[in-house]
Amino acid sequence: MMAEIDTLIAEVNKKYKTEIIRKASDLKSIEFIPYTSPQMNYLTRGGVPVGRMIELVGLPQSGKTTTALDIIANYQLKYKERYVVYLDAENTLDKEWGETLGVDWSRVILIQPESEYGEQLLDMILEYIRSGRIGLVVLDSVPFIQPKSVCEKGLDEKSYGGNSALMKAFCDKVVPLCKKHECTFVAVNQIRENIGNPYKPFKIPCGTALAHACSQILWFTKGSLLDEKYKEVSGGYANPVGNLVMVKMEKNKVTRNDRRLATYTLNYSSGVDEIKDTLDLGLVLGIIVQSGAWYKVTKSDGTEQKLQGFSGVQEFYYNDLDELDYLRKQVYEATV
Repeated sequence: MMAEIDTLIAEVNKKYKTEIIRKASDLKSIEFIPYTSPQMNYLTRGGVPVGRMIELVGLPQSGKTTTALDIIANYQLKYKERYVVYLDAENTLDKEWGETLGVDWSRVILIQPESEYGEQLLDMILEYIRSGRIGLVVLDSVPFIQPKSVCEKGLDEKSYGGNSALMKAFCDKVVPLCKKHECTFVAVNQIRENIGNPYKPFKIPCGTALAHACSQILWFTKGSLLDEKYKEVSGGYANPVGNLVMVKMEKNKVTRNDRRLATYTLNYSSGVDEIKDTLDLGLVLGIIVQSGAWYKVTKSDGTEQKLQGFSGVQEFYYNDLDELDYLRKQVYEATV
């Protein structure tokens, strides 16, 4: 029976001069680009799926571009032999902030449009992916990619459909290319007010083709501001050191859908606070056990340590990096 199925596959592959047909049992497991935040890795069960398209959507200042830069930094750590393409359609890229997050700009091909049409920009991306040398593409952001037909109209002329048709044509080409060349595509998108609909006040622009093409859609919201002790403060606080970034899994065709919400900590000076998020996730997973004002942790030697207040937990792990590494391993095992 097994010989027969191999013969059937070989015959059709030979006829059509292709290698796309194979036994489903040969399907590869999905690889992931990890996030810096353990909270994000827990939500996604490992990070950004390699060879797929994902979409980061949200209001301004919600953490979309920061998350995209964090993905680049972690991609570069894991895949040192391939390059990144960043299409900065908004022309608002902050080089220093990217460096703070760990991005090596010498390994990033940057496209910053001047007067190019959307067709030209997207063709550039397709050409880079076809080269096989690019492993990650970031488009920031989708609404700024406008077709020639729209760009040539005057401000007083109405246009219908925007870039929806252009994005559909692009998605039809880029999805199979990303799979073939194991290139990951991150599309940063905005949201718009859905006027007249009180039940769904926001909508994602640029048509539905992009949403259908994406394996994951993550919806970002800016959370509470944080003071120097990481306590949540009001929006009127004068000197916040960071803020929480709230993330909702809006679509997921990669892993099980039993994880929908996550929150990670963003520090304006150092970027994503991996240690704080490790401690927070350890508490959520029951690795760090709270009882009133006291916390209990199990050390690497199997003994238990009692600590007073969450500040005591932070002090313990900040001062014992070996125990912090042990906690990281426990959190990682629970993540997947």
